Amino acid sequence: MRVRRGLLVVIVLLGLSAGVTAGSAQSTPPVVGFAPGSVRGAGLQGAGAALVGDAGAVFSNPAGLATIRHVSLEGTWRRERPLGLATGALGWRLGQFDVGLGLQYLGTDPTAVPGARPPYEALGVGSLVYRFGMIALGGSVRHVRRTTAGTFERATSGDLGAAIAVFDIMALGVSVQHVGGNWEKASNIPLPRRTRAGFTMNYVDPLESFRLLSTIEMSWEPGAGSRLTLGAEGGVVLRGVGVVVRSAYRSRPAGSPDPTVTFGGTVAIAELQLDYAYAASDGLGDTAHRIGARMKL
Repeated sequence: MRVRRGLLVVIVLLGLSAGVTAGSAQSTPPVVGFAPGSVRGAGLQGAGAALVGDAGAVFSNPAGLATIRHVSLEGTWRRERPLGLATGALGWRLGQFDVGLGLQYLGTDPTAVPGARPPYEALGVGSLVYRFGMIALGGSVRHVRRTTAGTFERATSGDLGAAIAVFDIMALGVSVQHVGGNWEKASNIPLPRRTRAGFTMNYVDPLESFRLLSTIEMSWEPGAGSRLTLGAEGGVVLRGVGVVVRSAYRSRPAGSPDPTVTFGGTVAIAELQLDYAYAASDGLGDTAHRIGARMKL
């Protein structure tokens, strides 16, 4: 009965969010609101609806924080001219609740415009998650700040997420980002809604030596239609030390410059995970290399 009530709440929340449309705006959406917040996710073509247990879930599906055992930390860096992207995230479990914080900063090369403050985009996310049994429900508030050609803009919105995690074996996740679009009526920044649904499966116990995982995700965005992501990762970790590699395919609309395949890997050293991701293009410019680190305490 408890599980049925939980599923009913999930359906109601997602149904309400689907009925809200984003408000009209005159400027372009912020890039920082759609760039993957995790290097692991970047290596899997941005998949994150059903990737649970890492602090980076705060950017894709807040309910993914629910399987954190104590504390999870994550930081990433992308340095390619003219844009640099830095990300930090924290997930903290408090009984049946989880709290998440995330920061993402996108700045241009300071030498691009001598003597002038370089344009930037900054995103702050705060999440709260409640877990009962295998079901988790979460919500986030997002706040974006942007300067362009000396003009300051800001926007606020929210996310809703749900996840069903069966121990470390499998996870089903659904998230709706930018529910209601930009809540600040005086702002011209558009925040188009993105709906994501994913399923992740571990074929071997991730606490053992071998690692093998697959993920499938569907996403829906205005102007881009539906997109399918298929990803996998596998490797060997012996006594806490090892290597995991990953890759993913993502469908793209006709004429889109987005790459169809991305690659990545992780070097595991006890509780520390050192991540790398490569994409021919990630929406920020040319070839993109991202590095990051994750730690669970």
